[in-house]
Amino acid sequence: MRRLLSLPLLLLPLSLGACTPAMNSQPVQVFEGTGRVLLREQRYRLVFTVDPKTHELNGTLENQTSKDRFEAQGTLLPVSAEEAELTVRVAVGNSLTLNASVLGFGINGVSLKSDALLTGRVVGEVFTGNLLVNRVPYRVTLRRVR
Repeated sequence: MRRLLSLPLLLLPLSLGACTPAMNSQPVQVFEGTGRVLLREQRYRLVFTVDPKTHELNGTLENQTSKDRFEAQGTLLPVSAEEAELTVRVAVGNSLTLNASVLGFGINGVSLKSDALLTGRVVGEVFTGNLLVNRVPYRVTLRRVR
């Protein structure tokens, strides 16, 4: 009699497990490449994940030349099977600030880095677009590494 009662109790966790939503794994995407900013070539690395339902993108943009790392949030909207539109706000986050004064007049807490906007199109394995820094667009080309 005890064995008959324990069988439904063993099946209960299995049946409840079938009701839980499946975890959506978001693969990490990595793009690397270059852009010319202020007459100097800069190497960039964009690492992000995209929510497949909302197309929201979260990650980081690293300037490998200067070793600066920025927070990246935006969208990667599919245009076709092979193309997607990328729009990313690149935020400084916690960076160095300038505090200076001369004869009692000065500035306090001015960031030495600027936020930016990365926009463009991913076609196949290549992203081409612009990095807009202080209202000046700089051309950027990145290739998918994984």
